[in-house]
Amino acid sequence: MFKIIRYLLQKNKGKLLVGALFLAACAGLFYFYDARTVSPAADERTTAENDAQPQEGPVTLFNLNSTENLFTGTEITDFLYEEEPAVEIVETEEFNPQKLEASLNKPDERQDQIAELIAREINFDMQPHEDFFAGTLEARSEDILDRLYEEELPDDILDVNPDNPDEHLYRKKASELKIIPSSKPFYFGETPVIAIVIDDMGVSPKRTHDIATINAPLTASFLTYSRNLPEQIANSAAAGHEIMIHVPMEAQSDVDAAPDVLTTTMSLREIQTNLQKMLDKFSGIKGINNHMGSKLTEDYERMTAVMEVLAANRLFFLDSKTSAKSRAEEAAKATRIPYAHRHVFLDNNNDKAYILGQLGKTEKLARKNGYAIAIGHPKTQTFAALQEWLPSLKDKHIRLVHLSEIVAILNPGREFAALLPRPTEVKQIVPATQTAKVEK
Repeated sequence: MFKIIRYLLQKNKGKLLVGALFLAACAGLFYFYDARTVSPAADERTTAENDAQPQEGPVTLFNLNSTENLFTGTEITDFLYEEEPAVEIVETEEFNPQKLEASLNKPDERQDQIAELIAREINFDMQPHEDFFAGTLEARSEDILDRLYEEELPDDILDVNPDNPDEHLYRKKASELKIIPSSKPFYFGETPVIAIVIDDMGVSPKRTHDIATINAPLTASFLTYSRNLPEQIANSAAAGHEIMIHVPMEAQSDVDAAPDVLTTTMSLREIQTNLQKMLDKFSGIKGINNHMGSKLTEDYERMTAVMEVLAANRLFFLDSKTSAKSRAEEAAKATRIPYAHRHVFLDNNNDKAYILGQLGKTEKLARKNGYAIAIGHPKTQTFAALQEWLPSLKDKHIRLVHLSEIVAILNPGREFAALLPRPTEVKQIVPATQTAKVEK
């Protein structure tokens, strides 16, 4: 190639120079194209070698110079002119209802196997886990509800006549006892009587409903801030329960008593105004008892203010005796308010065996003194214990009564009546001297 170019340049240095340059350019292009075009086998070897070597720089997704990637314009548009296959029209099968029903009712073995597997996983393999979590949640709920709005209650058993070792005898008259008593004992009938008061009703609708399924003369004490009070009270009353108001009062411990608690920081007028607002939420009741209140019940002046509101509404007061230093009885005597106090707390431990033991102690007090008052709460084990204990009373010759029946016998001459209709607003109940002393 170079000899030809040199010869042409020697013969004619002018015209042939241009031709020589043209030929050189063509030769260079041919050589470059020939070097870049490789056979498929060589291309595969090159690809394998490249895979073995670590590559640097950008990765080429495909070889632009490969002849396999070169398309002509006709190749791209050829598919537009290809003939489509003929379209076949298939006639629909005649509808057969019996055949359709048979196909639907035909059992699917695979579906049955899947259903069996799911059932086995849920009913057997998963059941221990479900029981564990359900038990944990129930225990947590029990603990929360048992501690909610409640101070620690005393375990003491209050005997109204601890010096008298004799038990109640089934006699109609005290004169038949053939003893000379220092005072005439209260007579409740041929058999001893027991009043069971269930506090904290209304806060837990489920627990309240459980207690309301017990058809017996229980005494249900509803908290003043309970939801759906009319409905819950109606259910309880339909089961034969007597209705009371469980009035929140300040405790010695720092606990969240309730939205409408009576406290020792209130003036006497505030005590009476707030108490009257609570009473106005109810109708047909005969008395109240304190919810907590270990601090307020020790305050004689404020308990006197409470008793004066009860006097205006003709209601009795049950002292839950959350404090041994309670002044409620003194205030009740000063205002001639019918008064009683509890003897036994049933369920400081939410354990059925413990609660049945406390009910046994209540029976013993009733046989000794003629009556006993026990306070429980709408706890699961209290509900279970009452269901077991109540049917046994007939054979034990013990009678379950409403609390108001015992209060009436304990307080002869002190009248009280159901709160029907609601009284007008209490005005100027507290003497002016006491009001001035507290509010100045």
